[in-house]
Amino acid sequence: MPLLKPFRALQINWSHSLARELTGCWLLNEATGEMVADYGPRRNNGSFHYSSAPPVWKPGKYGSCIEFGTERCIDCGTGKFGWDITNEVSVVASVNQSASQTNSIFCRSVFARPCKLTSYSSGRFKWLAYTDGTNCIIDSTSTHATDGSECVHVAGTWRAGDGRLYVNGVQEAGESSSSGSLSFINDSQPVGIGGTYEAGNYYYCWIGRIDYVFVYNRALSAEEIRWLYREPFAMFAKPISPASIHVTTATISFAGSISATSTGSAALTSTGSVPHVELNWLRDALFNGMTANALKLGTTLTLGRFWVRVAGCSALYRGQSTEQIDFEALLTVAEADAGEISPPAYLPHESSSTYFYVVRRYNHCGYQEHTLAAAAKVSLDVDGELQEPQPNKIFAARAEQVDTDKVRLTWFYCPLEPESQPSCFNVYYDSRTGQIDYENALAVISYQGQKFYRYESDPLEPGKYLFAIKAEDDAGIEKNSLAHLTIELDGTGPDAVTILQAETV
Repeated sequence: MPLLKPFRALQINWSHSLARELTGCWLLNEATGEMVADYGPRRNNGSFHYSSAPPVWKPGKYGSCIEFGTERCIDCGTGKFGWDITNEVSVVASVNQSASQTNSIFCRSVFARPCKLTSYSSGRFKWLAYTDGTNCIIDSTSTHATDGSECVHVAGTWRAGDGRLYVNGVQEAGESSSSGSLSFINDSQPVGIGGTYEAGNYYYCWIGRIDYVFVYNRALSAEEIRWLYREPFAMFAKPISPASIHVTTATISFAGSISATSTGSAALTSTGSVPHVELNWLRDALFNGMTANALKLGTTLTLGRFWVRVAGCSALYRGQSTEQIDFEALLTVAEADAGEISPPAYLPHESSSTYFYVVRRYNHCGYQEHTLAAAAKVSLDVDGELQEPQPNKIFAARAEQVDTDKVRLTWFYCPLEPESQPSCFNVYYDSRTGQIDYENALAVISYQGQKFYRYESDPLEPGKYLFAIKAEDDAGIEKNSLAHLTIELDGTGPDAVTILQAETV
């Protein structure tokens, strides 16, 4: 399936791990007009800047993209993107080159105040992070086409003593000698995509196309860079949707050995008809059906090409959290209407650990439902025994600015076993101090079952806020999670972006 850019109205899922500290996100998916939207929390929307001919919208690898040339770039204001707070930076982009060049993909000032991602000779790339100590300046090693025929994923990351440059998901350069704090010079240095316009002049304008640019105020890991190379728009994946949650039609229970000293069972609800399904077992045909999943499903009998379980079945998966469940590794299979499914005996259950199990059903044609409604949680203490019940943590939490001076929190709650029935949700915040006050709740939201919940704050002063949401049961026991949400309230509404332009010809 092709990887296409999200449509214009779709927003970032801020609970996604790739959205953490994402402070600038230009998808360049407008396909018309002379403004581009920044999906990041700071809303540094860009505008075309050119002397005679503007940048041109073109079809790209993932949808629309922009073709740049001499004396044309995108002006994205003068923001610092939080780099001055974290002293870390990452820039990720997808580009192709129409000439051998040393021009800018993204930078804050042509003089790298503090960073600049550019091309280099022979289709290579350069990453610069300037500091008040020792600078980071590194070059990639692989060469790439300069005739516009090759799309390249390039990323630069920096934290003190650790600068890295990646090309197509692979690290090609690194340094460990940089030091100090990022150098900004002042607050008015221009931020540009495809070049900059400074002091009445155009500098290092890109020759070729740019598909997208992402900016973080943290140093991304190698695993995250590879993830963005494979799935550049993963952070736009939708959180759990109410349309995917259905009224319980049956109850399946887990039973099996949890550890050497304890055995536990947990109630698990199954779903009714589910709108999101996938024919994932066909991947095994690439290996003639000789994979672990194909052996469990029985499709080895057909070399992975045909579905054999005409009555359907239920498949069991596991992970350390709901976000890390490995749906590529099928643990075991039971009948579609089975009342019980047990994990394999060889599967370890370590003390002081938590495991999440999910059951997803295949229908008679081999389509598998996509849901987290049929899930169970197993938490073990230091002795390998099941922990005392407590409310679960919340799912799919997100924070967003509304009405220029308010914050709206949205989250989903789904009871998993072992758990105690929550009675309410306590909302806490830090009042811009950097330390969340867990003694005094900002708000208390009554529990009303498995659903989405929302809280909207009173007017707040501009600044950076931390929020935490904890479920509390009737006994006053809260979920002992330290997870929190961060949001920068700028006190202004988003700028209007042209998405439709009409003219007479």
